Formats: sequence, structure tokens, C-alpha cells
Amino acid sequence: MDVSVVLGTYNRAASLQTTLQTFSGLVCPPDLTWELLLVDNNSHDDTRAVIHKFAKTAKFPVRYIFEGQQGRSAALNSGIAAAQGEIIAFTDDDVLLHPEWLSNLTRTFERFECTAVGGRIVPLWNHPKPDWMQWDGQQAVVNFELGEEFQEIRLPPMGANSAFRKQLFAKYGLFRLDLGVSGSDHTVTCDDTEFGYRLIRGGERILYCPDAIVYHPVDPKRTSKKYFLDWYYYNGVSLTRTAGLPDFGVFYLGVPRWLYRELITNWIRWMFSFEKNRRFNRKLWTYRSVGNIVESHRLSRLKAAAGVSRERQHQ
Repeated sequence: MDVSVVLGTYNRAASLQTTLQTFSGLVCPPDLTWELLLVDNNSHDDTRAVIHKFAKTAKFPVRYIFEGQQGRSAALNSGIAAAQGEIIAFTDDDVLLHPEWLSNLTRTFERFECTAVGGRIVPLWNHPKPDWMQWDGQQAVVNFELGEEFQEIRLPPMGANSAFRKQLFAKYGLFRLDLGVSGSDHTVTCDDTEFGYRLIRGGERILYCPDAIVYHPVDPKRTSKKYFLDWYYYNGVSLTRTAGLPDFGVFYLGVPRWLYRELITNWIRWMFSFEKNRRFNRKLWTYRSVGNIVESHRLSRLKAAAGVSRERQHQ
């Protein structure tokens, strides 16, 4: 098997059905052998029925996998364990695939002798884009567009459109279970970016493929100010959980001193910005700083508790 496509899904039977229709429209070279692994992450809607109905008529191998441990990382790890392909590609249950997505994604490995590929993710707007929304530093609206040229990148590929040689998971490990969305509510993310940074630190060659395109319809719920505020807060939590606490420095209540400075700076900029769109974006950065601090405090408590536990074991 050349390629295994792994798609984790949870309670999105309707959007999954639309995504699967675009899988049927893929145009692949006749000598490319590939399979689709659909990992049901404990759904309680019609997900199982949608998958089994699709598998009956699909012209390529489709496998249903059930993963009862809640969380995107657990679902993807199950798919990786079951994958038979030398390359493992990932996408989401709410995207539309370009007909040549898979062929262009996999062809990049041969052309550039790389170990990982990130494809283009194009937001698909079916409602007006808010005038206050900025692109920099956010994935509340999923996007990954780095131009029209192939290029080697030092950025982690996005989970909605990425592919890796299977051997990388044996070398660098799987997705971290303490990262990644769990359930329907938006909480902790960064499971894909954390894995990507492991590859970057390991010196792996990652290519951006502009021709491997997925279109990501923008959910109107994800363009409300409330959603963005929640996203930025949990982005702060996610980034801090990914990086962990520094080993050295000055800490107050278990939180690095520089995070307090950053919070105060962002809060002042928020309070003294009078143009409404800029003011809201300063508010977003403040929420991210709060997330950084809350998670730092949590991690410091866990570290202290672990230290007490070790001391008791040595007594």
C-alpha cells in the first residue's frame, strides 16, 4: 500500500458525508494504491451508518475504526497504528478535496525526496468576512496558504492537509494525548503543530505543496467575537502546554514573570486603543496572555505535586 489517508471524526455525520463525496471525485494515477481509514471517535450520531454506506460503493479500500478514548489525538493515533501505507496523509471531516489533492500530495514526496508535506488550505466563505478579523496568529478560521511555489518550510504542516512517511511516527512518536480537541467544544489544540516541531528539531525536510488543495468551509459560528475570544484563550493554554514551563527564571505563583509583563502590556494596549477593530484584536491578545498564565499555574502545581510524590517514595 502506497498511502493511507486517516480521517478522525466526531459527531459530524452531515459534513462527513459531504467530505466523502469529494473523496469519490479524486483523480489518482492508476498505479497509486491507497486506502481510507475513517476513525469514529465515539460519535453518537449517524457517523457509523454514513461510513458503512459509503464503504459499500467506494472504488477504493475504506476501513471503519472505532476509537472510544475521546480526543482527536487518540483517534489519529489509532489510524496510524492501523495504516498499511508507506505514507500517511491526514485531513478533516469538514473539508472539500480538490480532485488532484491526493495525487499532488504524494507526488511531492517523489519529486523532492522529503519526509513530510503540507498542502494548501483555502478558507471557503459562504457568508461575509468580518471586518475586524485579522489573519496573523490565528487558526480559528483554518488556513494555510504560502503562495504558488513549492518550497521547503520550517513550519509544521496543518492537520487538515498534511502527509508524513510512516517511519517518522516510529522515530518521533505519536500525537500527544494531552493536546488536541476533545469532544465538540473548542478547547486545547496544537497536537499537529507540536508533532511538526518535533520533525523540525530533528532536521526533517518538510515541503509545502501549493497544488495539494483542500477547501475549508468557514462555519459562521467560528467568526463570532465570542468564538475568537475563546479560541485565543485556549490558544494561550495550548501553546503553554506544548512548550512546558521553563527550567530557569523568576516565577510568581508558579508563573514566569515575563508572562505578567506581557499580560499587562497587552491589557494597556487594549485599553488605550480607540479604533474599534484594533481594540478588539488587542483584546484577543490579552485573552491569549490570560490562557498562558492559567496553564502555567496549572503546570507548576502538577510539577510541585509530582515532586512531593517523589519525595514520599524515597522516604
